[in-house]
Amino acid sequence: MKNIITFFIVSAFLVLYSCSPMDYKYSDFIKDGPITYLTKLDDSEVKGIGGRNRIRIVIPELEDPRATKVELYWFNKQEHLVAPISTSGETSVYIENLVEASYIFELSILDEKGNKSIPVAITATSYGEIWESLLQNRLISSKGREGANYKVTYAENMDQRLQATEFEWKSDDGLTSKLVVNPTETVGYLENFESNSFRYRSVYRPEPESEDLFYSPWEYYLEVPSADLVIFDKEHTSFTMPELNDGYWGGYEFIWIDKSTGEQKSQITETNTITLQNYNGMSVRYRALYDFEGVSLYSDAIEYSTVRYVDLDRSKWYAAPETRISDGSPLANNSFVQVTEKNKSPYLSHPLFYAASGTDAQMHPMVHFDGNVETYLSMVKGYGETYLDNRNKTGTVHSYGGVSSDGNDIYFIIDLGSVSSFNYFRIAYRTAQANGNLKPQKISLYGSNDPDCIIDMTKWSTIQDTLDLPGNSLASNTGDANHPGKVTGNVVIPESNYRYIMLRYDAWTASSNSMAIAEFYLGLYY
Repeated sequence: MKNIITFFIVSAFLVLYSCSPMDYKYSDFIKDGPITYLTKLDDSEVKGIGGRNRIRIVIPELEDPRATKVELYWFNKQEHLVAPISTSGETSVYIENLVEASYIFELSILDEKGNKSIPVAITATSYGEIWESLLQNRLISSKGREGANYKVTYAENMDQRLQATEFEWKSDDGLTSKLVVNPTETVGYLENFESNSFRYRSVYRPEPESEDLFYSPWEYYLEVPSADLVIFDKEHTSFTMPELNDGYWGGYEFIWIDKSTGEQKSQITETNTITLQNYNGMSVRYRALYDFEGVSLYSDAIEYSTVRYVDLDRSKWYAAPETRISDGSPLANNSFVQVTEKNKSPYLSHPLFYAASGTDAQMHPMVHFDGNVETYLSMVKGYGETYLDNRNKTGTVHSYGGVSSDGNDIYFIIDLGSVSSFNYFRIAYRTAQANGNLKPQKISLYGSNDPDCIIDMTKWSTIQDTLDLPGNSLASNTGDANHPGKVTGNVVIPESNYRYIMLRYDAWTASSNSMAIAEFYLGLYY
């Protein structure tokens, strides 16, 4: 009986204790049983891999058998996703349609009862059009045809994101050819390249494990036939162009300036022939047109002169005799050179120029049409630096080879032998000068058909006044015969019909004492 009473007292005490006021501190937390936590993810093993407007979350295989789902939050927990967990390997969860940006994801593992692990956070980036627009093509070091192939050379690649560079070209039969140059390769060949264009772009992977590829913008290589392959029919103002073996080629465009109105005009052909309408120009610029699947492009333009420049026959020209009108005597100090009867004009009796001596200098204008650019007429400079400085002055400012400037105009005269039509001139400078000091800077041209023009300046008519000579400041001691420092090129002047030509020097530099011209040409373009 004693034992029964003791058990009752202890039981009553336990009941009273379990219902004590302290119970309110934790009773709410255990009313559904104790909290169960799943194994926490290792944030160093969870990966966020960026792709094209999406991110792939990769969760390694879990050892906790209770895990059945993964719960993700992002965008300040405004976005939410629950996905199943693989029981036999890693789990990939794709979050699609993401705006291009960097994101912070919070991940927790769940079991079937909704118990979850302590969350972890990772960062990942979604890539899109903005990132792709900043990609550049792998820089080509050199390119060009090599036999039947087209060779492209690169420097060593240092960008680990680069996956390849793609080339595409198309033949006239519509067959498309492709070439892929790997990032480790420095040379690529477009084999049997008979086309005239190609396009290329580089392929990138933003992250090593990304499943999506991105592309730099297409760049284009466009050829245009050289001028020597063009056939021009001046009578009909028509052109026959090479017909390109290229599936992207779409024709030619011709552009010109109307020489009467100054208006720019253009005309397009989708074939290899064209007849220009209302053409009134001196040259055209043509370019090839291409269409790359809706992208219309054109090549660089090539200038093609529709004018044919024909030099006058200089074998019929004559030089003026060698006496000075001021004193009627030959030049002093052994600078006299006899003009042969073949080259002496029967009409002109006195040239008005200053001459200088030298191993290759001559004393008469005949050297301007003797066909030898190594001979030249050297003329002593006048006062100041211009024709106006020189007029009506006396005394000696420049002196060379025994001949001194005395204030007379500086010019030479040539008798063309008969009245001739011309509308351009060309000058070849003395070949052995390292600067422009020995070149006239400006000239004026005059014409006459009256033999008395040598003694009566009123007999001359102005052809072109105060022309800047091309190449007047450049060196002429170059091996390039067409260098602008060596020859002016054809300078267009008003069309004229004269027998006698006077070229007056209007401006020169203060350096050195003389000016030298080797050859003088006149001609007619049509």
